[in-house]
Amino acid sequence: MIWQWIFILGGASVLFFLITAAERARLRKLLDRPCAGIHWHRRFPTVKHDDIREFLALFTEAFAFDSIHRSKFSPDDQPMALYDARYIPHLTMDDHCEFESLDEVLKSRYRFDLSSEWHKDITLGELFALTQLTSTPRATKLS
Repeated sequence: MIWQWIFILGGASVLFFLITAAERARLRKLLDRPCAGIHWHRRFPTVKHDDIREFLALFTEAFAFDSIHRSKFSPDDQPMALYDARYIPHLTMDDHCEFESLDEVLKSRYRFDLSSEWHKDITLGELFALTQLTSTPRATKLS
């Protein structure tokens, strides 16, 4: 009986490892690229560096990316493509509610409703531009 449990747990561990390795491989192009700050400043030349950095910090937190990678996101990145890269259909079982988290952060920080502007090809640059059109943001605590 104990060998059956060891076999089951071993198999589950191997499956978890393989899924995690596949996720990392799918995200490798993103995680290995250099800082995209120049792209943000070319697209938004009048916006303060700290405003862009804060938006990216909120995005990476909502999407559960490590904060050290926030500067690698470009204004042309699509949240839906990042989501698809992270989750392997029919293999990855959990959804970390990234879009719900992002909607919540945008509402609380920028008073912006993601659902009112959402389309599957929306980019981070479009989202950031929309946050700049909303009323003065409220203070927020970043972790």
